[in-house]
Amino acid sequence: MTRSMLAHARTAIFVAALACGTAQAGLDEGLSALARRDYAAAAKELRPLAERGNAEAQYRVGLMYEFGRGYPVDKALAVAWFLKSAAQGHAAAQQELGVIYTTGDGVTKDDAKAVEWFRKAAAAGNATAQYNLGLMIAKGAGVRQDYALALDWFRKAATQGFTLAQFKVGVAYEDGAGVGADPVLAYANYAIAARDGNAEHVAQRDAAAARLTPAQAQRGQALAAAWTAGQPMPGSTAGAATTIARAKDRCSASGQLGGEKFAATHCAVALYGDQHSVAIWFNEDAITPQEAEGFQVSSYADGAKGGKPRTTLTILFCPGGGKPAAAPAAVKAIDLNTNHAKSPLAGVQWLLEAPKDFKVERMTGEVRPGGALSGRIVGKRDSTSFTLDFDVTLPEKDAAAGMGCGK
Repeated sequence: MTRSMLAHARTAIFVAALACGTAQAGLDEGLSALARRDYAAAAKELRPLAERGNAEAQYRVGLMYEFGRGYPVDKALAVAWFLKSAAQGHAAAQQELGVIYTTGDGVTKDDAKAVEWFRKAAAAGNATAQYNLGLMIAKGAGVRQDYALALDWFRKAATQGFTLAQFKVGVAYEDGAGVGADPVLAYANYAIAARDGNAEHVAQRDAAAARLTPAQAQRGQALAAAWTAGQPMPGSTAGAATTIARAKDRCSASGQLGGEKFAATHCAVALYGDQHSVAIWFNEDAITPQEAEGFQVSSYADGAKGGKPRTTLTILFCPGGGKPAAAPAAVKAIDLNTNHAKSPLAGVQWLLEAPKDFKVERMTGEVRPGGALSGRIVGKRDSTSFTLDFDVTLPEKDAAAGMGCGK
């Protein structure tokens, strides 16, 4: 897998301005300097912000070191700045680390670490990371090979208008990889991808069209013409699996997200059996069976539904510290992701550490397919606080990726 396959739009990312009304003084000036390729001015504006902990500035300084823009090329310093930014939940920095660990560009190549970073960025909605995670899963690089799950991530990226992912959805329907083969849906997805003018995409669309009957071609053209960014790709709801009822699950989450109150009584659970790690998604409103099924195989919870933000809290953790038996003292860290419907800026993506950021008051059960898990976790960091209670049955099917437990 080449670096170009993983990061086609990185030049654009490098110079793109951040749309954020709360940007600190100097950030806009630094981004403007990048846009006009005045790297000396960009370094002057961004470096002080990066040193004071601004995640966006840290990411940009990392790119400057990685590509030798304003600084001599220094891969080690680039990675150091990306790690600082990624630790604060900066999805683009997490995605960049995934690329670096996949290619071994400045670090020891490590597909498993790449998958972890891609997953974090993908969970935050980064379309490039969703596509790259799909590639890793389809190839079985650093993670169990699973064509159906790879397709799920390709669809998420494709829905956002990421044409490379749209093309991969077409390939899946043509080859029957992770889904039943369907020449009409293959053509429709190829046709949507071909809107970008990419010669390969156009050629594949035309080749797929040549294999269709007139009636099939008409249907495929209608499906493609009806699609707009933000909608599921053609065929995305076909063959959706039925989720096993989870009537035994009981859960609640309450507290404050960035100072905004929240309360959630709906949840879905995922199990990453290879590491004996678990993900639990607490949601303010009801979680559909299809959403729960998707979470079980991907550990990904969408912070929006029907284009509207919703209040969510997701934790990834190791109930037994990498071992099957759950125990309070075994939980050393929690990967916390939140979103608040009324205040999107209140959302966080943190790696919390015990006992500094949280306390496990109860944790019992077996971390295995079909195992029962019960726990209570109380935590606080800055203006975010939470109390989580859950009694859940873990899924029989593993997620393809989750938190590494370091057995």
